[in-house]
Amino acid sequence: MSEDFKLELFERLDKLPMNQAVAEALQILERIRTEGSPEEANQAAKHAVELLWLNSERMRDSKSLKNAASQLATAYTIAYEVLDDKEMAKKSILQAAEYLIQAANEYLIWEDVDSGTGMLTTASLLKFLVDDYDLSLIESKKATINFGRSILGADQMIEIPELLAQSIYKVDPSMLNKAKQWCLSLLPRVKDAAEFMELINKSLMHVEQQLSKSIAFPDIKSIVEIPKDLVLGQEFMANFKLKNIGEGNAKDVSYSIDIPTELRIIGTTKDSIAEMKPGDEVEKNLELTIPEAETATDQEYKIRISLSFKDIVGNMQTQTLGPFSLVAGTVSKSEETEKAINTHKEALSALSSRIAGITLPNVFQPFINGMTDLASDILNKCKTYRETEEYKLIPALLKVFEDLISKTNETMPDAIANYESEKQQFDDLKETLNALTNKVDELDQYAKKIQDIAQLINETELTDEGQILVKRAIQELNDASKSLTETVSQTKELTEEKS
Repeated sequence: MSEDFKLELFERLDKLPMNQAVAEALQILERIRTEGSPEEANQAAKHAVELLWLNSERMRDSKSLKNAASQLATAYTIAYEVLDDKEMAKKSILQAAEYLIQAANEYLIWEDVDSGTGMLTTASLLKFLVDDYDLSLIESKKATINFGRSILGADQMIEIPELLAQSIYKVDPSMLNKAKQWCLSLLPRVKDAAEFMELINKSLMHVEQQLSKSIAFPDIKSIVEIPKDLVLGQEFMANFKLKNIGEGNAKDVSYSIDIPTELRIIGTTKDSIAEMKPGDEVEKNLELTIPEAETATDQEYKIRISLSFKDIVGNMQTQTLGPFSLVAGTVSKSEETEKAINTHKEALSALSSRIAGITLPNVFQPFINGMTDLASDILNKCKTYRETEEYKLIPALLKVFEDLISKTNETMPDAIANYESEKQQFDDLKETLNALTNKVDELDQYAKKIQDIAQLINETELTDEGQILVKRAIQELNDASKSLTETVSQTKELTEEKS
């Protein structure tokens, strides 16, 4: 929507009769909220609120006070929901309430008690939308109203705002419920109040939200104790507990334990309690029998608890707790687990006996000690889980144990053989190194003798050919010494690596 078009549109609205301009402005706002941008909707909303205020003032001047209030009630909704302008929303609703109070005065002058009371009550309820609980006007009017001439129940209508205020001040949901009941049964029957029912309902919801922030609500949780080691065909006792862990009372508590039809039951599965205060607990024991095995597999059953209660506000709360799983096996898990633990214990003993019969190098001892300690710890944990009936954790631990024993049995012979082979190679290297070291020593002695000979030769006059032969021999001997020295160095490094 271009700026020129919007300007032209708003100028056209300003030239229309006021009621028509307001109606079209509201239609335009709805269309722009659906099709336009947030900025365009904001601009249209501001223009609509402006027109609604102008129209309300025009209606006030013509003594159409209820209609003036209706215009401002619409302005409140737009300011609150579209513009998020709480200041304008409050201003609009308080002025609407003021117009309704003026209208009520006229009704009371005409001795229309029901309409006058309806307008007063509506005005007070609209103020609750902005947390204005001023009841002084209604208090002053109570004395002037002749309730004997009421047809619809003015005496109850005039009490509604006070009940709402007291429900907040005293944190008393019963007052709120009573006010809601009177409000929804009486005000729609007052013609001039009926068109404000949407806002009245919002006001009631607002009070309920305010009240909920101060109310302590109940919270009922379940504790179900069922034996974990169950066998098909077995009788057992199941214990069910309900506990109010919340901060408020639960009233008219009713529960039903839903047991699968395959299980035989001794005892009642339903019960009710008038009230459960915070911390209160109820308990029920049922004797159940699992049917005999029809197949060679475990059977699983699901148990649920259906629960209902009223909270402090009077709202009925319903919930289903569970499911709680009940698994029955063809054999006792305790016995089955004990047998499996003993079998694995025998496997560890067999491995320990085998190791004891082998003369192991010291280098293997830390590994053997660590392996046996770990295997023993695994079996001890399995025993603990068996005692606490945590059977689901045991198979995984036994699988770790089996892998540990299996790997030890597989790798230990190869490890020992490799160790012996490496040790032999190491011993051979040491012998070679010793032999080479001896050779080096011999070579050093030869080199010293050669140096002596070279010195002697230098002092002796030899032919050129003789000198060349001697120098060549010395060079070859030096090269051999150098090569042997490098070999000794490499052999030392290899020996240290093997060590």
